[in-house]
Amino acid sequence: MKTNFFQNIADINVPGIWNIVVQTDDKGGFTVSTHFTITATGDAASKFIKPFVLNGTAQEFDDGYFGMLEAPVRQTSGLLHNMDDYLKGLAKAKEQSKMVQDNKSKSPKAKTDGTSGGAGQADADNAEKRKAYTDLLRKIVELESLCKYDEALEILPTVAEYPDREAEIIKRKAELERKQEQKKNLLF
Repeated sequence: MKTNFFQNIADINVPGIWNIVVQTDDKGGFTVSTHFTITATGDAASKFIKPFVLNGTAQEFDDGYFGMLEAPVRQTSGLLHNMDDYLKGLAKAKEQSKMVQDNKSKSPKAKTDGTSGGAGQADADNAEKRKAYTDLLRKIVELESLCKYDEALEILPTVAEYPDREAEIIKRKAELERKQEQKKNLLF
């Protein structure tokens, strides 16, 4: 007997863990419970995703089981990956914040005895620029958590504005564009 069961799973092309439970009754009916998740999300909210439960005959399942599952599995995968990416970004932001705080406490304070002229003003300008950048990143993370990737990309600062943050800006832009494309694929 040849089946294409596993090929159908492969065709959906969404890596993860599939838990499928099949129950039959004495009248020839089937109840199939399918629970899809990704390996590790780190977010307890993923535990609230219930299995997809279908009832029908063997022929109905043979004809349409994977067709009915494809959209919910893709949506679940997108949600879980977004939650995982958000948590990773949050952890990185905390780490970066700690690094900034450590660097501030280790760097020598600028002398403000009036002899250095514009040095105090330059430090104030740099502090304002860092604060503006941090505020923008907070807004971007907020928009990203709401899956508003278009808006987040619109307010993402350019490398010309913050040349010292080039690698970070390029990486964040690529990540937002990837999520934006992933969202588009889920919606269509």
